[in-house]
Amino acid sequence: MCGIAGALRVSQAPLDAIPRALVTIAHRGPDDSGWIDTTQGRVGMTRLAVMDPAAGQQPMSRDGVSLVFNGEIYNFKELRAELEKLGYSFRSNSDTEVLLAMYLEHGVGMLDRLVGMFAFAVVDERTGVTLLVRDRFGKKPLYYAKAGSGLAFASEIKAMRELLAAAGLNPAVRDQGVYDYLSLGVIPQPDTIFDGINAVEPGGYLSVDADGTHAERWWRPEFETHDVAVGEARERVRELMADSVRLRLRSDVPLGVFLSGGVDSSVIAYEAAQALGETVHAFTVATGSGLDESAVAGRTATSLGIKSTVLPLEFDPLESLHTVVSHYDQPFADSSAIPSLALSRLAREHVTVVLNGDGGDEVFGGYRRHVAAHLAGRLSGVPDRLLGLAERGLSGRGTEERRGAAGFAQRIVRGLQLDPEDRYLAWSTDMLLDADKREVWRGGDVTDTKDRVRTTRRGGLGALDQQLVTDIELNLLSDLLVKMDMATMAHSLEGRSPFLDHRVAEYVWSLPAHVRLPRGRAKGLLRDSYRGRLSDEVIRGKKKGFEVPVGRWLAEDWRPLVHDVLTVPSAHVKSYVDGAAVDDLVNGTRWPEKNTTYLVYALLVLELWLRKQSE
Repeated sequence: MCGIAGALRVSQAPLDAIPRALVTIAHRGPDDSGWIDTTQGRVGMTRLAVMDPAAGQQPMSRDGVSLVFNGEIYNFKELRAELEKLGYSFRSNSDTEVLLAMYLEHGVGMLDRLVGMFAFAVVDERTGVTLLVRDRFGKKPLYYAKAGSGLAFASEIKAMRELLAAAGLNPAVRDQGVYDYLSLGVIPQPDTIFDGINAVEPGGYLSVDADGTHAERWWRPEFETHDVAVGEARERVRELMADSVRLRLRSDVPLGVFLSGGVDSSVIAYEAAQALGETVHAFTVATGSGLDESAVAGRTATSLGIKSTVLPLEFDPLESLHTVVSHYDQPFADSSAIPSLALSRLAREHVTVVLNGDGGDEVFGGYRRHVAAHLAGRLSGVPDRLLGLAERGLSGRGTEERRGAAGFAQRIVRGLQLDPEDRYLAWSTDMLLDADKREVWRGGDVTDTKDRVRTTRRGGLGALDQQLVTDIELNLLSDLLVKMDMATMAHSLEGRSPFLDHRVAEYVWSLPAHVRLPRGRAKGLLRDSYRGRLSDEVIRGKKKGFEVPVGRWLAEDWRPLVHDVLTVPSAHVKSYVDGAAVDDLVNGTRWPEKNTTYLVYALLVLELWLRKQSE
């Protein structure tokens, strides 16, 4: 695992800035760093040594091709065996060297053969082409921007800004980014909050040569379903998950598993225990709140016969808030970034690599909105008048009850009265819709956020699959994966996600909706596949979020800060949102039907971030 940065076909100043850019992302790889000059520019990396720490140094070059690589190729041993039969020899036991040889043998055709998470730059001096490549789901970040007549790239925006500053560029904040953030709580990729800085698309690559830059997508989620017996589907799910976990247990440094009380992490712990036995080390957090799952996780660890360490999470609310604002490079309103950073810091005291349950919901349909989408067709004929009456009957229950059945039912009924794009926003973040924003927007010209949601829509998909595609291309990509990558790498911890093995995902997505969600149960196929292998307590357990008490902190610990930075006339957010609306929101008299706790937190994060930009 590493951080990478480079400057291609640029003047000398950005080239000289590569070492400084690498310093800004040294947390991603504190074990080593280096760079190499090629005919196309300079590329560098900062390394977290996981595979073959002694001999896996980068940049790595062979036969006129150089590589800097962030991530892991989990099936590198199998690929290496194939390459050796073709006559290749290797000096290390690293996946980096295998990746380089795969490119030499297959070119971009190698990408379909890779099982892993990755972002890498391969400089081919034989052809004069540099490829910037990102993994299928976009688990590993990779940003780029024009720099004069050339191109700069890096793993994090903080490194990008160092390179662009050397080229005399200071990207402006995008009004569109702020506008979308008010609906999504994050900046949707491939855009960023800055003009001219973009992310390489997931499952995509950029080809950079003397003629310019060309983008390609080499993978995207597909949902071409075929019927299969339920028993066969369950067996195949277990086979694929077992192999996915087996590959992700490969490490030359200490490794562990994040274990909560939920089914996703419990499945991973189960398969890890099957592969490694009692040597598996599970880590569980104790939050002391109503969402604390440490007791359930402890019982799961005991039943699996694996070692379990409880990590007590303690927060300084104010310090934690400022850490998120500073580290995440862009406005980022997912408050679970706070405990994710704390958990990563504690886990790094024990291990260098952890397996986590990210992606289980997007692959198996684990959110209530997935069930709602699956069942929505049955309500398609209900008149809006009756839906409106039902919504009013469920209203007035307060933000604190949003997670309850009645609160979610109200959002479902409200969403059924909206067009598909607004429905997605109402069923997910439940922040501001375009109609809300048009009333209070004070920034420059923008396009509707629902237009961005609409780009994820595909013809011929059922309601469940369309909901999943939008979640994968918006929520998973720009929120959940960003949150975990930035939190883990802030503490030089590598996070691996077995559910985001494309072989698992592609198989599950090929199954009919009724097989994936039997009897309309969220993640029903996964639960049924491990029934009898995990306790009924886990199989039947309700989904709980990894949350912090944002509402209480806003009312208590953060209250002075909220009023000091948001309600003053000089607040930066009031350049974008009507000041009276901001004040009313903070005072609790605006948009009561929305997720106002999340909205106030999002505005607080945005304000602190904007202030930091003006320092």
